[in-house]
Amino acid sequence: MEAVKLLVVEDEPLIAAQLEAILQDLGYSVCDVVDNGLDCMTAIAKHHPDLVLLDINLGDAQDGVEIAARIRDAHGTPFVFVTSHSDKGTLERVKATDPAGFIVKPFDERTVSVQVELALARKATGGNAYSEAPESTEQLVLGDSIFVKDKGRLVKVKLADIIHAEADDNYTVIHTATQKFLISATLKAVEEKLTHPDFLRVHRSHLINVPHVTALEEGYVHLGKVKVPVGKSHKEELMARVRTL
Repeated sequence: MEAVKLLVVEDEPLIAAQLEAILQDLGYSVCDVVDNGLDCMTAIAKHHPDLVLLDINLGDAQDGVEIAARIRDAHGTPFVFVTSHSDKGTLERVKATDPAGFIVKPFDERTVSVQVELALARKATGGNAYSEAPESTEQLVLGDSIFVKDKGRLVKVKLADIIHAEADDNYTVIHTATQKFLISATLKAVEEKLTHPDFLRVHRSHLINVPHVTALEEGYVHLGKVKVPVGKSHKEELMARVRTL
């Protein structure tokens, strides 16, 4: 499991340290802390963070709104503004950059946690900071990974690491080689999120990641040590996806 990477751009050392400590306590990986626009762009190119937390006023006449526009145009990395200004004029300026969230100073752990989680959720579902939050942030696909809620936080799991998913009443259990995640969503809802072509429904209660298939037998497919039933209506499609001699 790969931790979600966050970049902090803040020129006040005490606030930067507070924000970094909160994010680490929440289980996120802070890939860098910088205090200016140039170092921000360099850090994004180097670390490829999942989210940037960006102060609007960075000192020395540096405008966080302009930096945000450069981040959006050059990298497309989502960002959350961090500021002590929440007046209407400031909000109107930042809207034009399509931020993923807005944290007002002074902040606490709860505020940061909610804003970061919703920022990842909104960007994963193609929304923005001023649209409604998605119906569920239990599982959110972004690029080659899925963000899964685990112990009150979103963690990033590579799609390639998912071996299979199985229905458990109105819940779904997602299995990797080393972990299991219980999702409060039906298997159908999870399947609709996992639109990558490697995922295939093989049974009313099972969804598999085809590259993990190690053996086939009548009525079953093996995923390493795991044996998953194959429904009759799904057998033909499975065989079409697996090369045989």
